[in-house]
Amino acid sequence: MYVDNLIITGDDDGEIERTRENMSVRFQMKELGELKHFLRPEIDRSNKGIFLYQQKYAKDLLKKYGMLKCKPIATPIEANARLCSEEGKDLEDTTMYRQIVDLGLLYKKGGACKIVGYCDADDGGDHDTRRSTTGYVFNLDSGAISWCSKRQPTVSLSTTEAEYRAIAMAAQAST
Repeated sequence: MYVDNLIITGDDDGEIERTRENMSVRFQMKELGELKHFLRPEIDRSNKGIFLYQQKYAKDLLKKYGMLKCKPIATPIEANARLCSEEGKDLEDTTMYRQIVDLGLLYKKGGACKIVGYCDADDGGDHDTRRSTTGYVFNLDSGAISWCSKRQPTVSLSTTEAEYRAIAMAAQAST
């Protein structure tokens, strides 16, 4: 339920109808038919389930920031890149970055959803502090639902220690 919009869904048509009747006793309700769009996500039904996607929102954002003709890539930075604090510059306005990154969130309902997590750490990869960086991502099917890349709070004395800290951080995030 969102403000004054309500979606009643399930696999028991009788229960859905009873719920609708019970709700209409207390609230003025209007049936709008089969769901096609709710808030930002669009809805698509197939024999495999109900799928939520954000194709229109994604296109609108890419158009807004002049990126409609950009080429998609799997990883937005080359592998094994080493970054230093003296290089590059801060973003003046983080709004565009945050809105574009928000597109990475995908939803899926129906069928068997599978959550998979990955974590890694480099060993002393920060040239300025010699601290390692932890990275993790949790995917729901093919879409990232939680991720982090963060410098570890202390210097690790070995690759094993850096990896252990990364696993601990990912485990804390998954609970």
